[in-house]
Amino acid sequence: MTAVLRPAPERRVLRDRRGSADAGTRTTTLPAFGAMGALAVFGFFMALLAMAAFHTVLVSGQFEFDNLQGRLQDGREQEQVLREEVARLESPQRILLAAQGRLGMVVPPHRPYLWSVIPGDPLQPVPAPAGNPFVGTTR
Repeated sequence: MTAVLRPAPERRVLRDRRGSADAGTRTTTLPAFGAMGALAVFGFFMALLAMAAFHTVLVSGQFEFDNLQGRLQDGREQEQVLREEVARLESPQRILLAAQGRLGMVVPPHRPYLWSVIPGDPLQPVPAPAGNPFVGTTR
């Protein structure tokens, strides 16, 4: 039988804060990002966070704008309904029907017209009042 011997695995030793390792062992160091790499990753995530916050503000502003547009449209529709109601209530036909039906008013058979009197007109002088108009009045 043949036995295959494998070489012993290398032992990795990490350095402590001072940078020292056991003296007789082979040491390997893990790759480090360094300060600039960590700062770049932190900056990238902060930029993503800022974009998310800006998007949140933008969406909430659009939501408020849509609500105001809806309220404005509802107000315009209500205004149109009220204008139609005013036009219906002001129609002469409706006023005539209400006067005749509810109030019992009737149209006169003929309409007498009074002539206007202009003071100082020589063709139609205004007659003086008969009698004393100041008798019988008390204060």
